[in-house]
Amino acid sequence: MKNKPIHQQLKKDPSLLPIRDSFYPKGSICVVTGAASGIGKGLCMELIQRGARNVIAVDISSKSLQMFFYEIKKSNFSNTTGINNKTAHINNTVLSIVQADCGKEEDMKHLINHVEKIYGEIDAFFCNAGILSVGSVENTPINDWDKLWKVNVMQIVYVSKYLFPLYQSRAKKSNNNNGRSGGALIITASAAGLLSLPGGSAYSVTKHGAVALAEWLSMTYGSIDGKKEQGIYVSCLCPQSVRTPMIGDTDGGPAGLDGVLDVKDVVNETLDELSKGTFLITPHKKVRKYMAERANNHEKWIRKMRKLNGMVIEMPWHLSFSRSRL
Repeated sequence: MKNKPIHQQLKKDPSLLPIRDSFYPKGSICVVTGAASGIGKGLCMELIQRGARNVIAVDISSKSLQMFFYEIKKSNFSNTTGINNKTAHINNTVLSIVQADCGKEEDMKHLINHVEKIYGEIDAFFCNAGILSVGSVENTPINDWDKLWKVNVMQIVYVSKYLFPLYQSRAKKSNNNNGRSGGALIITASAAGLLSLPGGSAYSVTKHGAVALAEWLSMTYGSIDGKKEQGIYVSCLCPQSVRTPMIGDTDGGPAGLDGVLDVKDVVNETLDELSKGTFLITPHKKVRKYMAERANNHEKWIRKMRKLNGMVIEMPWHLSFSRSRL
């Protein structure tokens, strides 16, 4: 029996449409922003472990990138050779570092052009760099709103603007022979973008923007029913609190009430889910429960969040936070 037309399948149950887009690290060329620490650093390490061909580690801090390289020299990888101040050959992977500001369009344009010219076609771009700012609309400086908007949201816009045309071109070439998709974009957002973070106005708003943009990109450029005319796989990572420099020595504040996860666990789950073609990745399992509560009774959810916000005002956690990057 022939399948019903796509629009009829969508009307009945959109989840029935098979999505074949996915990402496998082995042999791939990957770019990771915010790579010198936290989730970004963990992604770089695990991509190497899983056999990526090239990993380009990007960060705004050249000093932090050099420290990351120093750690690579002392790593437990079986074969680490040919290290200079910008490139390391680790097992079968070439790790390179690039200093760039993800909040600047010209930097992202140059980065993509540089990687494509020097290393080859990008398979996966991890928009992982992010900035946390804790404060209300009354005490968060306007300059902070601008910085968070540029890094947490516009970074994704800049990367999509210059990378997606390249992905689309590749998808069209491979569409007739059942080849790979055009490429992948993985966005590190936050559970704050699905719910909200008490005490973090600018962070909550910009992470909501990141999630919304990820959804729009996926529904606009993703494959439908195995057809890869667009051929771009978009995924969105939304953890709660993770043990990174962003939370320092704190317990993660309200985002840590359900526990603070180790970077390695978050990274492993992320890459496992990418191999399945998952769009929304939520390492903290209670996040899905909170999302359902919010959808089922928004008024009740808001009342609960007001109570939580009242508790946060009395908590000292926010005093330990600075406007920091992932």
